[in-house]
Amino acid sequence: MRTIRTVAVATAAVATLLLAGCGGVSELVDQVNETVGEENGGDASSEEGSPAVDIEGRMIDASVHYLGLEYTIGEMTVAGFDEQTGPAEVELVFDVTVVNPRSDAAHPGPRVALQWDEPDSDNVIEVNGRGDFRQVPANASASGEIIIPLSSSDLEVFDDASARLILGQSGHSAAQVPVGAGAELIDRFPVPQPGMVGQTLEQGGVTLTITAADVRWNYGNQHLEDGMVLLDMRYTLENDAGRQVCHHRGAGNNFSLTKSDGSGYVDERVSERCVADGQTLEVATGFVLDADYAGEYTFGWNLSIRFDEFSDEIPVTLAEGPGVPDSSR
Repeated sequence: MRTIRTVAVATAAVATLLLAGCGGVSELVDQVNETVGEENGGDASSEEGSPAVDIEGRMIDASVHYLGLEYTIGEMTVAGFDEQTGPAEVELVFDVTVVNPRSDAAHPGPRVALQWDEPDSDNVIEVNGRGDFRQVPANASASGEIIIPLSSSDLEVFDDASARLILGQSGHSAAQVPVGAGAELIDRFPVPQPGMVGQTLEQGGVTLTITAADVRWNYGNQHLEDGMVLLDMRYTLENDAGRQVCHHRGAGNNFSLTKSDGSGYVDERVSERCVADGQTLEVATGFVLDADYAGEYTFGWNLSIRFDEFSDEIPVTLAEGPGVPDSSR
């Protein structure tokens, strides 16, 4: 559209000058350029609708955690956009290194977007992007890119200071990387709970030992809604009861986390139910908690062995780690 408008102005100027009897090609060209320059705000080389801001490339150097993978965002470059592939002015290209600490290969594919606060309003602008990632082998890393296309209308309301790169879906504990100086890092790295590790409970000849515990924002292959977290707990069951012992079926029947006021949470099922006599079983369970989870709790365990009911409890402390965002997010 800009090219068409510029040509129309030039054509009109030529016609006017010819009718006026202009005497030379050089003079004609000079007067046409002057006319076009005035139409474009005094610069003959500029075009109407040019970007309202000039975004500069920069080094980001920030890491976030999403669905078990670590994404380190390196340099952001600003590239021109090929008009044949889409209606954009520029593309922001982020170099990314993906680290896979798991024992199996991973296929990175988070939803990505750029957000910023529209100046002089309460609006939040979000522009979707795309990721270009390859498979990451187990216990290895791979490079990739995140590309965000920005149109002229995006640039007209762009605010560099509040710009942030989003990995994940807004409203579901997304990770956030600051692009502008005024944005906040929300890294979503799991928060270890060392105060729980090594704690033991014993009842009916069965010993439970907590081997790992951390607070995270994903529950399996999905991130939790804003305002919620998952306490992921791993433990062993050592059975010397003289018979097979099994956890109760279903959620909320085996473990509890209770606050001093009596409120609290129950477990989200267990990964393994039964342990044979004389054997040790590795089990996982979890608790979906409010995001302001830090504090003192009583951890309770209920167990049935044939017709006998057992219960035991211990005090535990859940700690808030560095970089944990406010519960309002």
